[in-house]
Amino acid sequence: MDRLSDLAVRLSSVLDELHTEASQRRLNDLQAPLAWLDEANGWLNFELERAREPQVRDAGPQFVYIPVSQGK
Repeated sequence: MDRLSDLAVRLSSVLDELHTEASQRRLNDLQAPLAWLDEANGWLNFELERAREPQVRDAGPQFVYIPVSQGK
């Protein structure tokens, strides 16, 4: 596993910890930013996979629109 892949795995782990901590503290206002980070992480992992396997031509993860009023 190269350094980028290792860092991506660590990022996924940290995101899981953030979700758990926010949930335990009942910090519902963090749901939208954490969802955005999850989607960005999905995109990162897709691009890392595509860099390893250039023949992958999938559309990649789809970003979800969250209205500003719902995020706060």
